[in-house]
Amino acid sequence: MKKLLIVFIALVTTQVTAQAAFANGSANIKIKISGATSDNRYFLCLPNVGCLSILSAHRGKVFPIYRPVQMSAMFVVDANHSFQMSPQGLPSSCNGTVDTNKTVTISGSIAPGSNGTTRISQLRCAIS
Repeated sequence: MKKLLIVFIALVTTQVTAQAAFANGSANIKIKISGATSDNRYFLCLPNVGCLSILSAHRGKVFPIYRPVQMSAMFVVDANHSFQMSPQGLPSSCNGTVDTNKTVTISGSIAPGSNGTTRISQLRCAIS
C-alpha cells in the first residue's frame, strides 16, 4: 500500500510537470514549510490539485497548476505513519482562489499534533 501511494504521488507530480509545456498560464504553488527537509516524508495535499512533496519544495520546486486553485482545505500526509492525512485549519490568508498567472506561497513549520497527527504551525499564505 505504501509503495502504491508513493507511485500515485509521483504520477500526480509528473502529470503536473508535464502539463507545463502545453499551458499558457498557471497558478503556481510555492511551499516554504520548515522542519520537513531531511527525507521525503511529508506531503501537502490540496483538493483538486493533489499531494505535493514538501522536500521537493524545500529544494526549489514550484508546482504549476493550469487552472485556478480554490484554497478551501489543506492536509498534511505523513508517509512514516501509514500515510495518515491530517486536516489543517486554514487561516483567512489561505482562503480564496489563486488565479492563473498568480502564485500562492504557503509557509509555516511541521509540528506534531494530537493523537499522532501532523500539523503546520504558524500556517499562512500569501497570494501574489
